[in-house]
Amino acid sequence: MYISFNEISDQARVWVYQANRPLTQPEQEGVHTFLKREMAAWAAHGEALQGSFDIRFNQVFVVAVDEQVNQASGCSIDASTRWFKELGAALGIDFFDRSCAVVQGESLKLMPLLGLKQAVADGTLKADSLVIPLQTADVRTYRAGWLVPADQTWLAKYFQHLNA
Repeated sequence: MYISFNEISDQARVWVYQANRPLTQPEQEGVHTFLKREMAAWAAHGEALQGSFDIRFNQVFVVAVDEQVNQASGCSIDASTRWFKELGAALGIDFFDRSCAVVQGESLKLMPLLGLKQAVADGTLKADSLVIPLQTADVRTYRAGWLVPADQTWLAKYFQHLNA
């Protein structure tokens, strides 16, 4: 069952899907309608899941499920992945692009993984640049400030080489 993101438990489990481009307002409205419909029927082993989502920067989708209500299963998690595959095919968007999303004001800059080491070396990506972690433990972490300085992520190894 779908509930408002403001109402979902802090303990709810989170998945982050990042689009390879910002969505237009009509696209966001379509995605919102689609996800609400899918979440209304979302279930694990026949038991309704309580889920919600949030859209950030017009291209990042934070999906949450309250496992205190019912536990998500492998099949239900696969269902959420299928939603984004379907949406991607319909909208011409890649939700599984493995770029690093760097926050720049109210927008994102996507940096290809293969270019991150060079981006650090040339100063395009700085230690204090805020990035979107594609793995966030729970809604509490998300609400508390989920954006992370680059040097506090797996990218830290590239910054350590600069200081060596």
